[in-house]
Amino acid sequence: MSLRNRRMETEWLFLEALADANRTTLASIIRSSDEFRILMRQSPAWVGKGSERQIKTEHTLRFVFPRYYPTLPLEGYFVRPISHINVDPVSGFICLWKNYQPTQTIVDAILITRAMMAWKAANWDPEHRIQQAECSELPMPSLTIPTSCLPLQTWQKSRRRLSSDLDNPTNESDFAFLDTE
Repeated sequence: MSLRNRRMETEWLFLEALADANRTTLASIIRSSDEFRILMRQSPAWVGKGSERQIKTEHTLRFVFPRYYPTLPLEGYFVRPISHINVDPVSGFICLWKNYQPTQTIVDAILITRAMMAWKAANWDPEHRIQQAECSELPMPSLTIPTSCLPLQTWQKSRRRLSSDLDNPTNESDFAFLDTE
């Protein structure tokens, strides 16, 4: 079995554990050969443009594993794009990673995506700005992070909170932080 296939199997186990612990939010997960599809509920995000912008709480996401994963990062897509500077308004591509590391997992991708949905995280660098959109922050319900989903490698460097949606310390893990060094 290749490194990519072994790692994808591990990522699927992480996703299953996360979904089992958060059934009302991660309502459905589907695996195909190169991607995971997730139906996420109770997860508000702005959709639409201008006066037609509204908050939707149900979203379908695709996380695609490229041929050379984990050397290359997984890619995230909203089936119905949301309004966010780091989301392509046509394809739904999510610019997840400013500084990708192969130790980052599907759980990282989901937590970053949810922080972006709530406008608690954004990459303002010009090369990462895909659309012109600014919206107010939204409350995002916490996810329970099972012990089996803890990081592949724990980083103890300087940290910046990725989002404030994990208001209960027992729900918090290394995934709630972004290394700043």
